[in-house]
Order: sequence, then C-alpha cells, then structure tokens
Amino acid sequence: MFQAERENECSMSDRRERELDAVEPGMRVETTDGDLGEHDITRPVVKDVMRSPGGDVEKVIVEKGAIFKKTLAVPPGRVEEVRPEDERGDGGRGSLTITTNPGEVDTLTPAGTEELPARGPANPGDDDDSLLGEVQEEVPTVEGLRRKEAETAASAAWQTRATADSSREQGRLEHTATREERQQLGEREGRGGFSLRSLGPGFLAGMSGNDPTAVTAYAVNGAMNGYGQLWLMLLATPLFQAVQYACAKIGRVTQLGLADLLSAHYGRRMAGMIAGLLVVANVALIAGDLTAIGSGIELVTGVRWTWFVVPVAVALWYLTVYENFGMLKKVFVVMSLAFVAYIATGVLAHPQWGHVLAGTFVPHVGRDFASVSSAVALLGATLTPYSMFWQAQGEKEEARPGPLPRQLRLAALDVGTGTLGGNVVAYFIIVSTSATLFAHHRTITTATDAARALEPLLGPFAKYLFAAGLIGAGLVAIPILLASTSYAVSGTFGWTASLWRKPWQSEGFYLILTAALAASLVVALLGIDPLQLIFWANVLQGVLAPVLVVVLLLAGNNRAVMRGRRLGWPTNVLLGIAAAVLIVAAALFFYGLATGQGE
Repeated sequence: MFQAERENECSMSDRRERELDAVEPGMRVETTDGDLGEHDITRPVVKDVMRSPGGDVEKVIVEKGAIFKKTLAVPPGRVEEVRPEDERGDGGRGSLTITTNPGEVDTLTPAGTEELPARGPANPGDDDDSLLGEVQEEVPTVEGLRRKEAETAASAAWQTRATADSSREQGRLEHTATREERQQLGEREGRGGFSLRSLGPGFLAGMSGNDPTAVTAYAVNGAMNGYGQLWLMLLATPLFQAVQYACAKIGRVTQLGLADLLSAHYGRRMAGMIAGLLVVANVALIAGDLTAIGSGIELVTGVRWTWFVVPVAVALWYLTVYENFGMLKKVFVVMSLAFVAYIATGVLAHPQWGHVLAGTFVPHVGRDFASVSSAVALLGATLTPYSMFWQAQGEKEEARPGPLPRQLRLAALDVGTGTLGGNVVAYFIIVSTSATLFAHHRTITTATDAARALEPLLGPFAKYLFAAGLIGAGLVAIPILLASTSYAVSGTFGWTASLWRKPWQSEGFYLILTAALAASLVVALLGIDPLQLIFWANVLQGVLAPVLVVVLLLAGNNRAVMRGRRLGWPTNVLLGIAAAVLIVAAALFFYGLATGQGE
C-alpha cells in the first residue's frame, strides 16, 4: 500500500512538473480571486519564466500594462492551472490561472515590481505548493531548507506591508466587498443614518458643478442681470436633484455606468458619438479651469498665471492616478470648504435682501439675446453632462451599507447634499456680483475679472476670498471632469474603468485621463481665449444635456434595465420638466446664433 501511495505521489509530481514546463512567455494570466485587469485594454501576460540550474520552474514573471507597468514574481505553487493551447483559437499562446486570496490584489502597489509569497496571507494553511515542494519542506535537504526560508521571509514581508497598507486601503476593501458583506456592514455601522462617511459622488458632483467656468457664468449673470435671474437657481435645484438621483439609481441598480448603458442598450455608435462630444467639451472646460486656477494664484501672488498651470496639472494628475481614491475623496470633501468663500463674499457685499427675495421667487427673463443667453448659460452650468456620467459611474462604485433600498436612500441624501450645497454657493456668487458689480455698472467677462472688480468695492479681503474659491473650485472640478471623460470613452469600448483601481489594472481608463489632461494643458498654454473655450463647451453641453436627460427617462422606466425598480413619478415629472427646459433653452440659444443676435 505504501508503495502504491508513493507511486501515486510521484505520478502527481511528474504531472505537475510537466504542467509547469508548459508555461512560456506570452501566455495570458488570470486569477482565482481578485483582478489583474484581465478585461482592460492591455492584459496580464507571462513575461518570463525563471528556472533553476536543474530546469525546474522557480518563478513565473507576470507583467501587466504598456505605460503603467506592473511586474509580479509568482512562485510555482501559485500556478493553479495551465492551458497550453489557446482555447479561443485566436492564435495566442495559451493561458494560466494563478491563485490569489480575497483582497490580496488590492494590497499591491500602484507601480513597480513585487513578489507574491508562496502561500497567500489569508490562507496560510492552504495546499498552494506542489507535492514536490511539500516533500522538500519535510525532508531536511539543502534545497528544502532554502525554499522554506525564502517562503517564510516572503510571507513575513507580505504580512508586514499588508498591515502597513491596511488603513490606506480600507476604503478600497470596503468597495470590493460582496453584497452580503456590505449588508452586514450596514447592520453593524449603518444604523445611525446619514453621516459624513455617506458623502460620495453626489456631493462631489454638486460641488464640482461650481468649477471656474461655471463660476464665470454665475458671476457674469449677476453682473449683467442683477438679482433678476436668481429664480432660475430655485428652478434648477429640484431639476438637478432629479437628474443626479436618476443617474445614481440607474448606476446602483444596473451596476452600469452611463456609457456602458448607452453602449449596451442604444448601440456603440450612439455611445461613441456622445462620448466624443463630451470629450471635446470637457477638454475645453478643463483648459478653462486650469487657466482660471493659474489666474486665481496670480491674483494672490502677483506672479504670471502661466507659471502655475503645469505644476497644478502634474500634481492633480499624480493624485488622481496614484493615490488611493478613498483618501482622495476625503481631500476633495475638505477642499470643498473653499466654496464658503463665495458665501462669505455674498454676505460682505451687503445685498438688498428684499430685492434678493423678489429675484428669487418672481420669474423674469428679458427678451433680448444677451438676457436669454445668460439664462441658458446659467442652466447649462448647473445641469452638466459630465456630472451625469460621473454620478452614474460613481454610484456604481460607491460602497454603501445595507440592502438596496437603504443604499438608494443614502444615495438620495448624498445627491441632495451636493445639489443643495452646490446651488447655494452658485446663488451667493450671483448675489455678490449683483450687489457690487451690477449695482456699480461694472462689466466683466471672467471670474478673475469679478475678483479684481470686488477689491475697490469691498477691499482686498474680498478679492482674496473670491480667488480662494476660484482655486478650490478648479482643484475639485478637474479630477471629476477627467474621470467623467475616461468613464465615457472606457464604457463605450467596454474597458474596465474605476478610480478605485490601480493604474495598471485599468490602464485604458488612466491613459484616456492622462491624454485628456495633456490636451487640456496644451490648449491652456496656447493662449486660446478662455471665453471662446467656455462658449463652445457650453454649446456642446447644450446639445448633450437634453439628449442624456431623455435617455435617463427611457432607461429609468425600462423594466428590463431597472430590474423592476423603475424611477418614481416625482423623479419622472422633474426629468420631463428638465428635458423640456433644456430643449427650449437650447432652441432659443441656437436661434439667436442663427439670426446673428449673438454677434
């Protein structure tokens, strides 16, 4: 009997060695648990196979990414299955599967070379190694002792780094939890209701809507029309809430971003056209925002704005690509406090509150093109296509506790907080410029003009407040604009897209993000008139916004898409009003352009 077991063990060992001998460079790599980016624009492959002098496989070198590269040294015991022949018949070199434990991939660094331990930290007792390896550990041979020492050292190093990274990766680990784990998390921690931890894509969407280009639209509106169009902010608030909540619910229920939804249900051609228009509009907006940030810093320091654009762009790129998004989200929430500067400026301006209330509740729009275009710009700055893409994808990725109904309630509160906060800030920008620039017949064309014009009226403190808000607005908005651009393109082509993932896991997503920022930086440094950039970006947004709202109506009420959780009638009514308002506003705007009134 012992002889039979011995022969069986030798047979298994021989089979294992033959399987490992079949591993060769170029093979595709998959994992049992985790994600190395198998569905990305680039896929993980075997780069090299390291062998001992005797010809045994010691390590399999796996590489992922062309620009954002990651290299992993995988012990042979981690190789679970080898498929030498390409099952898809596309001329490939085959594939192999490596064993990974839950959360293990998430502890990997954003770049560089790492070595996986012979046994995963989560299951140290699993049978990860080959039978030959186990025999060598039991028998006191030099090779067996060498391997055991190496495995112990590697495992200890892995455990040390995993412990050090645990707090930094906590947000990501919660994000990758299963639905059951999220529900348990909700039962333990979520009974207290809405909290600051619940702030997510909805809050950031509302705050980023006040980017420097939007601040320009609000400031120009106040300087040109006084308090007369404040009622549009009252109208836009519930409409914006409905649009963003519809995006959030669709993302949460379908687990699809807006681009994925468009591609899957309305065709890749339509999704591609919308993504293309969004990319052009967003690049123009980002260029305008970079210029505005530089101009805001120039107001404070007196140094020409062009010196700040490149460092700001590089810093934002690094933070967005390489830093953990859970930490980055907290930074954005804190940076949103800069918007308090606009509220403070509005109070310091000492507006006539009776006129403010009248402008808020009594609708009025002049018949001249300037008044109409100003109203259209105000609505366009509030109901933006990029915020819709951001909201749907962000809600899909956001780890909310509890069952689905509770997650949707938290999403609604998150959206409501962002909508209310963002529109209150916009409201006070209009109030401050109405009380000062309109009252003193000052004309402006940019937000930095508004900041300069406030100094002789309210003193230098007001100028610095307005500039601080401008800088903070751009720093919050640019990463959101970049992400929405990447979401639109990645979703159209079916690439994995997430700010939670490492750059090598979602290389296509981060390459698009990088290209969009580079293009925006070039446009900003070329000295193209930022007003022209904002104008044409608003034109494209005016075309896209009503189309996307109609898509939300159709998709949100499709039983097959929403899995029986269609949008409620209040949301549908507000979406219908939003679509009608946007269509009428766009028609009036383009009619004015066609008849030469905008010249």
